[in-house]
Amino acid sequence: MSIQLDHIHFTYFEDRKDLLPGFSASFSSSEITVLTGASGCGKSTLLYLAAGIYPHGAGILREGTVRVEGEDPAKLTPPRRCALVGMMFQNPELQFCMDTVKNELVFCLENICMDPSDMDGVIDEALEFSGVLHLKERTLISLSGGERQKVMLACLMALRPKWLLLDEPFANIDDRSARTIAAKLKEMNRVYGTGILAVDHRLDNWLEAADTIRVMEDGQLRPEVMTPDSLDPDVLESLGVIVPGHSYRPDIPPVKEGKTVLTLEHLSVHHKNEPVLTDVTAAFKAGHIYAIVGPSGCGKSTLFGALSGIFPYKGKAFLEGKDLKKLKKTDLGKIGFVTQNPQDQFVADTVRDEIMVGLKDKDTAPQVSEQVLRGIRLWRYRDISPYMLSQGQQRRLGVAALMAYDCHMLVCDEPTYAQDRRNTKAIMDGLCSQARERGVALLFSTHDRQLAADYADEIWELKEGSLHAFHQSGH
Repeated sequence: MSIQLDHIHFTYFEDRKDLLPGFSASFSSSEITVLTGASGCGKSTLLYLAAGIYPHGAGILREGTVRVEGEDPAKLTPPRRCALVGMMFQNPELQFCMDTVKNELVFCLENICMDPSDMDGVIDEALEFSGVLHLKERTLISLSGGERQKVMLACLMALRPKWLLLDEPFANIDDRSARTIAAKLKEMNRVYGTGILAVDHRLDNWLEAADTIRVMEDGQLRPEVMTPDSLDPDVLESLGVIVPGHSYRPDIPPVKEGKTVLTLEHLSVHHKNEPVLTDVTAAFKAGHIYAIVGPSGCGKSTLFGALSGIFPYKGKAFLEGKDLKKLKKTDLGKIGFVTQNPQDQFVADTVRDEIMVGLKDKDTAPQVSEQVLRGIRLWRYRDISPYMLSQGQQRRLGVAALMAYDCHMLVCDEPTYAQDRRNTKAIMDGLCSQARERGVALLFSTHDRQLAADYADEIWELKEGSLHAFHQSGH
């Protein structure tokens, strides 16, 4: 049983060179294979081809064949394809169709014509597998990014396809939950024979589960076949992979004492009478960098949503001494937000215009926007819509666009989500340097403890509804 790709020539645009130029590879269902490598090297594209989404959904397959268990997935009916291969996107929100967790799983099972009398047991088993049985009746819109990823894994578990294709499955999940799920994926592979092919820029959570680790570069597999016991850190780091335990070696100016920009006093938030945040008290100073860590669903995104006005809160929040709830229009731009889903924040028709919107000096805007886009390696996409970019590219654009505004406080929800090492470092070096030089208070959430330790002046852990400061690195 295998996935076989032979002499694949694939491109997204007729007049562009092939992203996969003559790609050939086979993957066995008897093991868990993790594909890693720099952003844009073709990993996600390979998954979409194996899932049968491409070329029907996008792109041009100039030449070559794709076979999953001997069948071309792109030519199968939806029910047959669901039984053969299931895929989780980088952003699982794009896959949901229904309003609640339970209804989403019912919808999945209806698509494979399961007897309704059998559904309840299958749904509960799948949710238990992903550790989200307690979310069964919750609305999908009320879940955190990590909780949504777990729900999508539950959907795939319920469908029980022969192959699971996972694109950055742990990007918004805390390490403990990720390793628990990785262990269960290993059980699926060993006990049920489910083939698993995953794309990930971080290998930490696969060390106990993966059998084979392959690196892609420029649309091809490199010859090295690694295992968790035989990783070559130097090769991986040079190719943009985030190596377990290796510092990002931040390149940012030292911290200077600054005035307090944002103060939170006993802030609390409830969802449908359930407490999410109970007593958040903290102060954030200009030019300082703060990281918030904590398990998926602990309330990080809820806290950021409260600050942006999405969620009502009790308690007090002051931006430079002014009540956040009573800010005038002239003050609203002083606090900027980078959301988990960058598509939510785009306002312009092209990538270049997205940067130029925030630039005050229109005489220098063309030169500055070019400099910014070259810095985040998006200059060649300057004239296309931001919505045509990959998830990782959209994330880089969203972060860069916000930094063009004159913010006093910048709040970033997982700014390095689904990025390779090179882009992670570029984003964080840029964000933190700008924060230092412009006196902006920077607050970001992350599940990458190494990233938090390397870049933050203070790390806050969100647990049991409140913030707990436990580290000060002294940059």
